[in-house]
Amino acid sequence: MELYQIITIVVAAFGVVIAAGGLVVSIISLRRSSANEVQSKRLRGKQEELTELQLKLHRDEVEKIGASNTSKLLDKQADVRVSLEGGDKTPKFVIRNWGYSAASDINIKVTPLQGHSSPLVTGDIKMPISRLTPGGYCSLIAALSFDTGVVFDVSWSWTEEDGSKRQESSMVSL
Repeated sequence: MELYQIITIVVAAFGVVIAAGGLVVSIISLRRSSANEVQSKRLRGKQEELTELQLKLHRDEVEKIGASNTSKLLDKQADVRVSLEGGDKTPKFVIRNWGYSAASDINIKVTPLQGHSSPLVTGDIKMPISRLTPGGYCSLIAALSFDTGVVFDVSWSWTEEDGSKRQESSMVSL
């Protein structure tokens, strides 16, 4: 065998080793990605379960207050709250009615901290929300970036079924 044939065989063998290494790395990456996706789905399911448990707990507290006759109005009012949920991949402002009464004409105003821009996507604006039943929710896409930050002053208002107006505000963050 001549020298150029030996060199060709060595170079080809080295190429096969490199390709096999790339294949191993690809397989490992695919398995890790699959495991992360399964864990993400499991965590998302647990988050939904936690939200349902919080809603049930809140309703139980309202029932106890109503049973003690300290406030007959609480069980007939809407309790609208806003949170920022979804993690890094799909952040959104979630508007929930935790009360026993429907809320209507719900408006939300997101004020970014000084020097930042608004995270609300203009094409996703559904304001005002015409009606939100007890236990219902609505979400708005939050386009978070370095320019928007992740902490916002949020104020929201709604109309109770009896026609009275209510307003709340809070600071929310991801």
